[in-house]
Amino acid sequence: MNVKVNRRSKIPYYQQLTQQLLLSIATGSLKKGDHLPSIRQLAAQTNLNLHTVHKSYKELQKKGIITIKPQSRAFVIVDPNKATTISCHQIAMKVEQLLIEAYILGMKKSQLKEMFYDILQKYYTESERDGY
Repeated sequence: MNVKVNRRSKIPYYQQLTQQLLLSIATGSLKKGDHLPSIRQLAAQTNLNLHTVHKSYKELQKKGIITIKPQSRAFVIVDPNKATTISCHQIAMKVEQLLIEAYILGMKKSQLKEMFYDILQKYYTESERDGY
């Protein structure tokens, strides 16, 4: 598993790690049933503290993306091609929070649309997950 942390980013390391693991699941690099590296292995690979990796795994567990068995490794329990345990309502709340912040920062509606479209294109193909 190729995971890298940007040490110059203002985003906390555990959030960067969580995002990269989510992206690996979304793109199919990690599939339902796949084992994640042990906390110790991933900490060594990324040169992060054990607690940082543990916090990332706990975030994913809380979202219902992975499960962690005591004395064992974590593994993916969600199938990105099926409905996830993260509800649309939770995602809508996050999007709304970002829109409020963008509004406060003075971003134009056209800028937001372009940014959102660019991000959609990064993760979705034309017919992927749009019901067509």
